[in-house]
Amino acid sequence: MEDQDQIVAKKPSFFKRAFKFVFIVLIAVLLLVGSLLALLFYYEEEVKAIVIKELNKNLNAEVKVDPEHINLTILKTFPDCSIEFTDILMLEALKIKKRDTLMFASKLNLYFNVKDIWNKRYNIQKIRIKDGLINLLVLRDGRVNYEFWKSAEPSKSLAEKDSLSFSLNSITIEKTRFRYKDKQLLFKSELEIKHLQLKGSFNETSYELEMKGETFVKQISKEQQHYLKDKYCDFELAFDVNQNLYTITKARILLNRLALEASGKVVYGDSLELAKIEFNAPGMDISSLLSLLPQSFKEKINDYKSDGNFFAKGSFNYSGFNKYELLAKFGVKNAEVTYLPNSTQVNHLNLDGTFSLNQTQSQLDLKHIRLNIGNDEISGDCSIDDFSKPFIKLHADANIHLENLVKFYPIDTISQLSGRLNIKSDVEGLVSDLKSNSFGTNVTLNIAANVDSLKILFKGDEKLFTLQSCSVTAIDREVEVKNCKLLRGSSDILVSGRVPGLFNYLSDRTLPLTIIGDLYSENIKLEDFMMNYYSSESKDAPIIPANVIFQLNASIQKFSYSNFKAEKITGDIEIRNQKAIVNDVKLKAMQGDAEINAFFDNSKNRLDVVLQSKLNNINITELYRQFNNFGQSTLIDKNLKGFATAKIDLRGTWSNALDVDYNSIQSNCDLTIERGELIDFKPLLSLSKFVDVKDLQHIRFLKLQSMVEISNQIITL
Repeated sequence: MEDQDQIVAKKPSFFKRAFKFVFIVLIAVLLLVGSLLALLFYYEEEVKAIVIKELNKNLNAEVKVDPEHINLTILKTFPDCSIEFTDILMLEALKIKKRDTLMFASKLNLYFNVKDIWNKRYNIQKIRIKDGLINLLVLRDGRVNYEFWKSAEPSKSLAEKDSLSFSLNSITIEKTRFRYKDKQLLFKSELEIKHLQLKGSFNETSYELEMKGETFVKQISKEQQHYLKDKYCDFELAFDVNQNLYTITKARILLNRLALEASGKVVYGDSLELAKIEFNAPGMDISSLLSLLPQSFKEKINDYKSDGNFFAKGSFNYSGFNKYELLAKFGVKNAEVTYLPNSTQVNHLNLDGTFSLNQTQSQLDLKHIRLNIGNDEISGDCSIDDFSKPFIKLHADANIHLENLVKFYPIDTISQLSGRLNIKSDVEGLVSDLKSNSFGTNVTLNIAANVDSLKILFKGDEKLFTLQSCSVTAIDREVEVKNCKLLRGSSDILVSGRVPGLFNYLSDRTLPLTIIGDLYSENIKLEDFMMNYYSSESKDAPIIPANVIFQLNASIQKFSYSNFKAEKITGDIEIRNQKAIVNDVKLKAMQGDAEINAFFDNSKNRLDVVLQSKLNNINITELYRQFNNFGQSTLIDKNLKGFATAKIDLRGTWSNALDVDYNSIQSNCDLTIERGELIDFKPLLSLSKFVDVKDLQHIRFLKLQSMVEISNQIITL
């Protein structure tokens, strides 16, 4: 009991000592804070005056800042003291009238040691820039706008030394936009710096430099070619610095999701003099690589998901003004690409590539390309020279089912595609020529292809094209089609000849389709090939497509258009620029024979027709019926019987909906009718005063010769 009483008795003494200690610490802190505030209050104006004076003395650039926006801080920067500038603007260090911004910052802090206040010599050790703009420029004559600090004068005595000096060991930049433009090299870069910190003894000739940052690359371009655009970049770098030589000791760069490592050295004096850098991208995947694509390309691949390994390594060398070389080797191993809407997958994707770029040339080579779509395989090689004016060489082998291809890469103009394609191709030429004139003299195109059971339905069209079989070869820009059997509706066409632009047309119906050769058909119904290019309600759809060119030696067993029907047609047909010319066509029609020359012009949003024909032993009733009574209603097919031999010249105009313009119909016909009958022809009834009406209603004659003229809706016999 006695010992417990003693312990209890000692407790008040312990608490008393603890309270006393805490009280002394609080007093010390308050005294320190008070001293700092007093020091700040007493010396603030003096420090501000000295710093401003020294800056004005050493700066080549004009600085604009409100004196009220200059403050001395110590509590929030302790143990450092800081001169803080708010809304400070520095103009370019150029002797010109109109100077742009060199730097702007909503806050600029210059940090120095508190003891410098007593010494009255302020040694700036840290700089911090926040919410600003840095705009660096190299002019065409080599002058720069950022040499804002005057050259150091010869060493002075201690008494003569400036009151303000810089011994930087840290530079911090936050939320600042950075621009650098070199008009000599035609180089431009723009970054949005989220956070950037540089550490090192910058006043020493040899030191370790550390850089760490988070940035957003708006653009890095040279000669209007964008190498990076709208990418996130985080990095952590370390250098051994010996005067102007920077040796990389650590380099970790994360560009979007693409991780890079680097080693090498850089010589940088007033500008970049030399660079020898090697880089490697370990553990890279397809997704991280695709994240580097420009936004316009990324929008096209949003529906695709990629997995697989990607490797890349290379070097960059720079040895002076406009002397640089970038070399890279890369490849894809066993990758998979999935088109998400259809869950269609390309697998076993492999390729090896090299990329080179220097001041005079640029080249991309892709070798050993292999991929599978289902059980189909595609392989090839590709190279592109000169990115400013790309020249492409492409070799491809493919044996694929087209339905698999269109499931993986849908074509906007096609709603249904199936069939098998076996193709070997070699293409060489400027990309611009391939787009504008794939079969021109500047393009080398060699193709050997076989198509089986091809079925294609264009969007906005109601009828299916079926290509039963086709053999296509293209050598020296000449495309040849053999045994190309096409079915559409009730029509069939067998074509052998040259077909420039066939594959372009299949992917884009606005491009020209040219067919030059021989055409054979068991049956052609012309309406089957009048595709509806516009909506079904449109009456302006052309009868002859603007982009179709035919030059054919035709042999057609059966042909029909509207009411007209013919058999055993031979002759030459040419279609170009929405105009059709029919030369020396011989046919059997209307129970007789005919020779026809005709011209059809559909280029003016109507169909103008000029027709010259010789008819022999033609059933005149069928003649009038099949030609819609030549656009008149006075003498029609029901009024006539007999067999005609005639020479007919006809011209007229129809709308694209095949509505006739009656006033446009003009015809001259040298007509001979044998075994003829004139039935219920109303104008003859006016002779009833002289002849029995029954005789006038049905007149028979052995032979009748007449000139028939149609003009302004009037028939003259």
